[in-house]
Amino acid sequence: MQWIVLALGLTFPGALALLDCANREPGEFEGGAADRSGWLGWLALSVPLCAVGVGYGIVLGYYYGVVRRNSPMQR
Repeated sequence: MQWIVLALGLTFPGALALLDCANREPGEFEGGAADRSGWLGWLALSVPLCAVGVGYGIVLGYYYGVVRRNSPMQR
């Protein structure tokens, strides 16, 4: 039971980033709809990879490439 909780906890940031990306408008991405679909693919790959630690790099790339760029503090 402890391993299930650990695996779910490790994949949570990837799943949350995937949901965030799915709920953003294509205009919020630098490349529009094509960029959004690319990020959706990468973030779908990051969810299982977060369990082994590799997916966090993809999640951080999404944060710096999309989330931080659209932050009110950047405007």
